[in-house]
Amino acid sequence: MKTFVAFVVVGIAVSMGAVRAQSPDPKKVEAGKAAFETQKCGTCHAIAGKGGKLASPLDGVGKKLTEADLKKWLTAPAEMEAKLPKKPPMLMSTAMKSKKLTEADVDALVAYMLTLK
Repeated sequence: MKTFVAFVVVGIAVSMGAVRAQSPDPKKVEAGKAAFETQKCGTCHAIAGKGGKLASPLDGVGKKLTEADLKKWLTAPAEMEAKLPKKPPMLMSTAMKSKKLTEADVDALVAYMLTLK
């Protein structure tokens, strides 16, 4: 019985840690919102009905894509576009050629996108 209780306690602790690990750092989220504005991502992407219609709206993207996929969209968009069944009017790979995102920008944008559920 003690062994079972220990497994349950460890399981709960591990799951709580996993939930916390999945919650993006609030400072990164704020930096991501700022980068979204600075980089003019809203020219092509809409959030909550505000923004462009040249690319997919980002509402719910935090539920649809993994952290790794979001990062790949920002760092290797042509690879991700190759997987799409239908291409948007504006390709992200084209738009990203003029962007100079730092690793910190990418991490912050990913953190922000993960909150869009």
